[in-house]
Formats: sequence, C-alpha cells, structure tokens
Amino acid sequence: MSAGEETLPKPPRYHISMPRINEVPFTNIVTFLKVVDSGSFSAAARELGVTQSTASRRVVELERRLDVRLIERTTRLQLLTEAGARYAEKVRAIIVELAEAEAELSQHRLDAQGPLRVSISSGFGRLAILPALLEFVRSKPLVQLDIDLSDRYVDILNEDFDLAIRLRPPETTGLQGAALGPRINLWLCASPDFLNTNPIADSADLTDRRCIVQRTYAPRIVWDFTEAGTQKRLSIQPRIVINEIEAIHQAARVGIGAAILPEFMVSDDVSKGHLIRILPNLEFPDFQFHMVWPSHKEALSRLRILRNHLAQKFL
Repeated sequence: MSAGEETLPKPPRYHISMPRINEVPFTNIVTFLKVVDSGSFSAAARELGVTQSTASRRVVELERRLDVRLIERTTRLQLLTEAGARYAEKVRAIIVELAEAEAELSQHRLDAQGPLRVSISSGFGRLAILPALLEFVRSKPLVQLDIDLSDRYVDILNEDFDLAIRLRPPETTGLQGAALGPRINLWLCASPDFLNTNPIADSADLTDRRCIVQRTYAPRIVWDFTEAGTQKRLSIQPRIVINEIEAIHQAARVGIGAAILPEFMVSDDVSKGHLIRILPNLEFPDFQFHMVWPSHKEALSRLRILRNHLAQKFL
C-alpha cells in the first residue's frame, strides 16, 4: 500500500471482498485481449475502431494498474509475456461468462413477452387451471394472455391457439402434448338432505331420476364404472342435465340429486358434511389434464415458459 492511501473498512464476514473494478476499465481488458488475438496493436485498433495510439494507451494503463508487463514491445514485434498469457487466459474466461450471462438475461426478457392464446374449459379449467394462468400473468407482465374459457372443443391449429388444456392427449397430427399433474379421481356425491328422502343403497338406485348429468355435446346418460372388480354400465334417467361442472357441484350441494364430481372439487365439502360420498365401492374412470400445443410452436420461448410454469404448479 502506498503512503497516504486510504484503507477501506474491513467488510463483514458474510460479504465477499471485491476488487475495485472501476480502477480496471473494462475497455482496457477487452483491448488487451484483442491485441493478443489479432497479434498486433494496429490490427486490434482496426477491429475496435480506435487509433493505434489509443489501443496502446489502454494496454499501458492496464499494465500500470496490475504492475506487471503483459506484452513485450519491440519496433517490429509484440510478444506476450508469461504473466500476460496467464492473465489473458483468466480474463478471457470471465469475459465469456459475462457475455453468456448478458445473453441469458436478454433472452429471458425476450422470452417473457408477447401474446399467447390459451383454451381451457369453463368448468374444470376455471377451477383448476385459471388460478395458475392468472399467477403466470402476474409474474410475466409483458405477456398478453388471451384465454378462451368455454367447453367447446377448439381447433387448435386452424384457430391459432398456442395452448389448450384437455382431458386427453392429442390425437391429431401436428399437435404435441404432455400430461399435467396427477390423475384425478371421481366421486359420486349427494347432499345429506337429498339422501334422507332419496336413499341410494346400491348402483341400481341411480337409474331412476336421482342423478345430475353433465352435457357436453350430448347428455352423459351412460355411466361406466367398476364394482367389486366387475365392469358395469348404467343408463341413467337424469333428474336434471347441466353443461357446466361447477353448476353441477352447486346443484348437488343444494339437494337436487347425486352427481359424479372430481375429488379436488368436493373433498372439502365431504369433510365438512355438506356432501356425502355415496357408494365408494364404485370406481369411475379417473382422468388427467393434458397440455396440448401445435408442433410448429414447440420452440416458442414464451409458450415453453408457460408450459413449465403449469407443470411446476401441478407437480
């Protein structure tokens, strides 16, 4: 330490002591590496768009700061010293890492912006998927999300959707898919008041106008299930037909009839006694959400980020 030079206070133990980078101008390091790579000050100056004297001055300043000669100069040659070779190797690795970090951040900014058109169902989608999409919007303010919330089976390719959440994997050429989350069980439930006046002792009791049936393209009046290891099929005479799963849930809670509902929707009601799971020995086919997207949009960065976000939320 030179006489009169001020000393910095010793940093706390949890801090990493950093060099005073402002004393080593970044341009001086870059210029030094350019001289090494090009083989001369004149060539380095041309590539950097500066004068030869400027390039030389920058390297001299760097040597003075490091108190070591990096390049031996003669009237005809510039030779890299042993110290210069070691320094070039070290700082080159740092420069590469800085460039990679900057590129990654720039790419991240580009990834997280732009429009995305997503299709989810008005029932399952609104309850299970929409909260995760809204969280994504909050975390990615430069993404413009266009959500189609309906039970129609959208044509992903012809209607230019980026992503759809469906209950089955893709079956059409030009689409890719991935399962989303664990498989979801279905429970047969009814309210205590309904069961007091409409007891259901076995599966045969389901056929006579005691059930709430969901309609998609047509009422689902045929129920498939497994009972005691045997596959069975019932034709239902519904008490009411509704096309939206949350409305079916509400109808079951107020005592309209028995309904098949996803476990995630009714488990809290069952634990609180608002609904009763009936005939638990009946096993209805479970299901799983699937993300489906156009194959030609596989590399779309913002779509990949959204898929990763949803996959993480439904682990």
